[in-house]
Amino acid sequence: MNPRRVPATSTDASGRRVVVVGASSGIGAAIAGAAIAAGAEVVLSARRPDKLAELVVEHGGGHVIAADATDPDEVRALLDAAAAHLGGIDLVVYVAGAGLVQPLAEIEPQRWLDIFEVNVIGANLVAGAALDHLEDDGMIAFISSRTVDDVNAHFAAYSATKAALDQCIATWRVEHPSRRFVRVVMGNAQPTEFADHMGDPEAVGVALSRWIEQGINVSTMMNTDDVGAALVAALTAALDHPDIDSSELRFDARTPHPAAPEGNQ
Repeated sequence: MNPRRVPATSTDASGRRVVVVGASSGIGAAIAGAAIAAGAEVVLSARRPDKLAELVVEHGGGHVIAADATDPDEVRALLDAAAAHLGGIDLVVYVAGAGLVQPLAEIEPQRWLDIFEVNVIGANLVAGAALDHLEDDGMIAFISSRTVDDVNAHFAAYSATKAALDQCIATWRVEHPSRRFVRVVMGNAQPTEFADHMGDPEAVGVALSRWIEQGINVSTMMNTDDVGAALVAALTAALDHPDIDSSELRFDARTPHPAAPEGNQ
């Protein structure tokens, strides 16, 4: 397995109890690794226990509880076991996600249901099960997407479910005002396994061309390890300041700028 590039960080998450759902690869794995590096006690969860076990060895910490986030019984058992292992929960990060590149007119009903189940139902099941164990100043963070605003052609199944997730996050806030629910708007990042499950490579190529025509930036990417470190730093700071409502975070790659002329440095 290729070693991860974990950015140096001064973040101190010592004593924080963190659950990352969707931690087996990509951004989820990066968040879990960054939290462990910052001193947090971390439970890593996903459907692939072998991948999670590899990450625990790689990072020298963490505890594996495999679960399917779309199964209510497994989710309840996950959060109960995580709270028992950690002695409570300060932060839950829901990263699990599914997408599909396909024109709207061609999406079969079952594919809609599959994507909605992971991106929306799973997120809400995890949040609901976490409430009984979440500390009063604790937080639940959900990974949303920049595509909600971009309206990418051929990507509606993903962006529409993320929009539904956004509405649920807003509703969690009004139904449970004593807790903090964070929407994390995520731009393009790599490496991840997400693109491997988006559909036929030819269809992905067609979609990329359409996105470029729409003026959507597809050329700049964040590194997932940078994202993990930055997000853990931001969420840890929010936990350290419970009187501040950090309800939305946005992460996106910076657009390269030409070098400034001499004399304007």
